[in-house]
Amino acid sequence: MAEIFSAPDYDCRLEGSHQKPDFAVTRLRSGPRPAERAPAYPADDALLVCVSLTPTAIGQWRARYKGREVGVTRAIPFATTVLDLLCSMEMWVRGPFDYLHYYLSAPLLKRVALDNGVAAAYELREAFFIEDLVVAQLTRAILSPLRHGEPLDKLALDQIALLLGAHVLQRYCRAPKVATSAWRGLQPWQKIRAEEMLRAQLEGNITIKELATACSLSERHFARGFRTSFGISVHQHLIQLRIERAKSLLSQANKRLAEIAQLSGFCDQAAFTRTFSRVERMTPSHWRKCNRG
Repeated sequence: MAEIFSAPDYDCRLEGSHQKPDFAVTRLRSGPRPAERAPAYPADDALLVCVSLTPTAIGQWRARYKGREVGVTRAIPFATTVLDLLCSMEMWVRGPFDYLHYYLSAPLLKRVALDNGVAAAYELREAFFIEDLVVAQLTRAILSPLRHGEPLDKLALDQIALLLGAHVLQRYCRAPKVATSAWRGLQPWQKIRAEEMLRAQLEGNITIKELATACSLSERHFARGFRTSFGISVHQHLIQLRIERAKSLLSQANKRLAEIAQLSGFCDQAAFTRTFSRVERMTPSHWRKCNRG
């Protein structure tokens, strides 16, 4: 994708095989440059959601998509474009630009469709540089930790993929509902096993697929069952476990905050302090003063 946009400044996070990922988040940036025709996207059974992080001026991006002319109609921040990579498209781009691309494979969308009780077959309603508040807010949430150098762990990528996939299917695809049975929570042994695995991987280096396999469930049944049992998503529960571990170390051990951050699964002390302060409404140092005997 960086080659298509001739953008040397890029960052990419993948979920799945590097040869054929299910989901990817790629940021592409470029300085001023004249308008030029970009190479075509490789044909792929996937959808691409492109978010313009800064307003794209009218005439700065245009394309011929499925034989019709499309482009920017108004310059707004976080404008969203959704297109099918199986469809033919010629594209012309002028810099500067700053785009965040979400790649959603057909197998991922099929799993999300089944998880949400809609038909796996869908018809995309393409959109170009429109306002989408859900995508904009999700993108802001992703950019916040990245600006501070925090990595997106596997579990976070899993959750982003599921949320975005569900939203795209609901808003942009004509996917009819199908009959579904009531979802049950995890069995007691499955709850114990899932929590054991999360506690052993507080840094988030684990996937929903691995958790589901250990519980003898499909990914969609595990994710639904986990939310039913715990009331929150897997990644949100992981954050709770990190904070729980940090509190234990803060109250019992005379360790430096940087060491506590590492032992609690955070990438560094800054990330630990930001998350702890958001959840507990006070800094780790203040919490330690209030809770140590």
